[in-house]
Amino acid sequence: MTQTRFTFRAAAWFGLALGATVIVIAIAACTGADGPQGPPGLAGTSGTQGTAGSAGPTGATGPAGPGADGGLPTSCLSPCHGFNGIVEQWKTSTHYSTFVANLGGEEVATWTGATACGNCHAIDALAGRVAGSVGVQADGGVTNATKGELGYRVPTTGSLGESTYTGTAKVAAVTCVTCHSVTDVTDPHRTGLAYAPGSFPLRVASGATDEAFIEKSPDTTAVTGMSAGKLGTANTCVFCHKSRKDVTNYIKATNALSSSRWGPHNGPQADVFSGVGGYHFTGMTYGNSTHQAKLTCVDCHMPGVTTNGSSPNHSFYAQVSACQSCHVGATNFDITGGQSQIKAAMLELQSALNAAGYLTRSAAAPYVALTTAELGDGHFELDGTRPNGGADGGVPSLTANQAGALYNYLIVARGGALGVHNPKYVRQLLFDSYVAIAGKAPATLVRPQ
Repeated sequence: MTQTRFTFRAAAWFGLALGATVIVIAIAACTGADGPQGPPGLAGTSGTQGTAGSAGPTGATGPAGPGADGGLPTSCLSPCHGFNGIVEQWKTSTHYSTFVANLGGEEVATWTGATACGNCHAIDALAGRVAGSVGVQADGGVTNATKGELGYRVPTTGSLGESTYTGTAKVAAVTCVTCHSVTDVTDPHRTGLAYAPGSFPLRVASGATDEAFIEKSPDTTAVTGMSAGKLGTANTCVFCHKSRKDVTNYIKATNALSSSRWGPHNGPQADVFSGVGGYHFTGMTYGNSTHQAKLTCVDCHMPGVTTNGSSPNHSFYAQVSACQSCHVGATNFDITGGQSQIKAAMLELQSALNAAGYLTRSAAAPYVALTTAELGDGHFELDGTRPNGGADGGVPSLTANQAGALYNYLIVARGGALGVHNPKYVRQLLFDSYVAIAGKAPATLVRPQ
């Protein structure tokens, strides 16, 4: 230890003699290796706060805050998306359930392909038809396509043709834009503005002088269709809810039941409501009920919903409340027993047609007649026609009046409502049809004049 201290002192003295620079060298030469890092010292005091920076650019507008239902802004709720809104009403309708059933279903290719089906079942069906954009054979043409007519006569063969769908839909969907014209300028989803009444006009003309056509032509000289009347906003309904058959040209002197789907298409309500769409027997006169004279489809099927600002009900189901302004105290549609009487008359005519060999519910051959249970179940809409010939007992052909009677039964059966759409006209059709098949008056009806 004494030796080391002496050496250090000697070196220090020698350095002082030579200058300050040598002192650094001498000390460095005698410094040992770095020791381990010591613990951190105490934190220092905070400095003074700096000045604020300049404001950044304004960010994008965020989504609207929750509305009365906890999720949608108030502007969306009425009339479309509220608890009693149009969208929720539509989701209870047959239009919606058909759309859901069609998703991925086997009908997709048929209903939206190059067939007649897409003219009613596709989302852009009405847009194409009111523009006259329908498919026809090269040598054919539709006289009143923009008014809803679908049929035409093929000039080279004289046969009946039905225009086909020319749109681009890939699934059957009757939604808002099928019936209403919605543009970028009027659509609240695009503009961010509240809905304004009248901004979604109907595609089908609905003015006081506008008409919609069913397929029935006035006579056999041409295929032109016929007006179902000037029904205002209900003209839209007529475009699809009809037979799709020109009964004037469809029924001939001799008629073969070509398939189990012979006759009017499902949903021929406009043919019945108009009082002109059935098969009319020679020498008989046909008229309309008060319903046809004073009402349209929308009066009963789309009355205003008071809890939704009196907007039309888009469930499309007929409402008993719509009857009560005339039929005070009505609690169902069997007013004064009218539906019960029509059901009894339908059962009587059904039995006569079945006995004649015209009806079946078989999906494929052999097409057997209706059973006793089927005759009594009241599901007339399930009845199909029994293809003629063959070992199953089907008849080879029908006269015009026999085929007309069968057609009238099917137009009432497939139109539903048991005569409510036009009670007087339905009674006349059923009475005359029964006489044509049975050769006598029905026990269940007196023909109204």
